[in-house]
Amino acid sequence: MTSHLIPLLSILVFSVAVTATSTDSYEHIDYEKAKNLTADYCYARSYAEVANVVEKCRYIVLVNFEVPAGKTLQLNLQKNSVLLIEGTITFAVAHWDGPLMSINGKNLQVLGGTNHLIHGQGEKYWDGRGGGGVQKPQRVMSINVQGGSFKNINIKNCPMFCVSIIGSDLTFSGFNIDNNDGFKGGLAVNTDAMGFVYSNNILIENSKIINQDDCINVMASSNAVIRNVHCWGSHGLSFSSGLSKTDENNDIHNVTFQDCSIGGSLNGIHILTMPSGGKGKISQVTYRNIQIIDVTQRAIEFRQDYLDNGHPKNNIVIDGLTLDNIYGTVTGNAVAVYINCGSGSCKNWNWSGVKITGAKTKDYCNFVPHGYSC
Repeated sequence: MTSHLIPLLSILVFSVAVTATSTDSYEHIDYEKAKNLTADYCYARSYAEVANVVEKCRYIVLVNFEVPAGKTLQLNLQKNSVLLIEGTITFAVAHWDGPLMSINGKNLQVLGGTNHLIHGQGEKYWDGRGGGGVQKPQRVMSINVQGGSFKNINIKNCPMFCVSIIGSDLTFSGFNIDNNDGFKGGLAVNTDAMGFVYSNNILIENSKIINQDDCINVMASSNAVIRNVHCWGSHGLSFSSGLSKTDENNDIHNVTFQDCSIGGSLNGIHILTMPSGGKGKISQVTYRNIQIIDVTQRAIEFRQDYLDNGHPKNNIVIDGLTLDNIYGTVTGNAVAVYINCGSGSCKNWNWSGVKITGAKTKDYCNFVPHGYSC
C-alpha cells in the first residue's frame, strides 16, 4: 500500500464479515438458473436504457455497451434484485474521479455471464504516478450493499482502485481481476484490487487477482473471512488502521485470511497503522496456510510507523495476531519478517509454522511473537 491511504479511506466505506447471514432473507438464484430465466429479465443493451430498466425491474441483464465518458453506470437496485452482466461493459475515457460503476441496494445477487467483462480501460490512463498523475477514475466498481452475493465477476485494467466495498452480510466469489497489462513500463500504480471498510460479515473466496497494489485490504471492519484468493504482483494481503482521527473508525475485529497465495509481490502479508491517526484496536486477526512466492521487499510486515518511517506509535493496539503455516520465498534483498511496534501496543501474538527462505537481510523485530525467533 502506498501513500494513497488517506484518500482511500474516504473512497472505501466498507465492512468485513464471515458469513452471509442477512436477517432479511432474499431469494437465492444461482448462475445456472439465472441463465435459464433470462426470458423473464429486463434487458439494457445501451447506457441510455439502464435507468428505466433499473427503475421498473428486479431481474436485469446488462448486455455489451459503452458507458459515456464522465458518467457512472449507476445501479440503485430494488430490494431482492438479480443483476446479470453479459458481454463487455466499457467506459469511455474521461479524467474525473468516478466511480465508473456503482451498485447499491439490499439483498442483491450480481452474476457475471460466461464471457462477460467489465473493462476499465486503465491502459489509457496509466502514467506511472497513480493518484499523483493525471486525474483518473478512482474506482471501477463501488459497492454499498446490505445482504447478498457477487459471483463470477471479471474486471480488466482498473485505472486505479478496482473494487471498493461498504456493506454487511455479503459474499464475493469467483472474482477475476486482471491488471496484467499494467506491468508494462511500470505504469499502473495504486491499483488496489478489493478493499472494504465499515463492513461486517464479509466473505471473499475463490478469486484470482493480478494488480500493482494491495490485493485485499481490510479497514474498520469486523467478522470477515478471505479464503482461496490468489494474488500476483500485488502489495499483499493487508490491514490498514489509523487513517481516521475518530477512534471507532480505526477498529478491526475477527478477520481471517486462509488458504491464499501471494506471488511476485512487493510484500506478502502486512498490517500498517498510521501514527498520525486516532486511537483504535486491531484484534483477533489470523493468517493461516498462506504461500508467499518471490516477494521482493518484506514477506511478513507489521509496522506502526506508516508514512512516518522509524517513528512507531501506540495509538493502534494490535491484540491477538495469529500466524499459522506461513511459508515461501523472498528474492533479492528482501526481508523475511519485519516488525516495528509502538510502545506496548503489540500483544498476544502467537505464531507457528512460519518459514520464509531466501532472505539475505536479517529479520527486524522490536517485538517478538510467541513461537517465533527473530
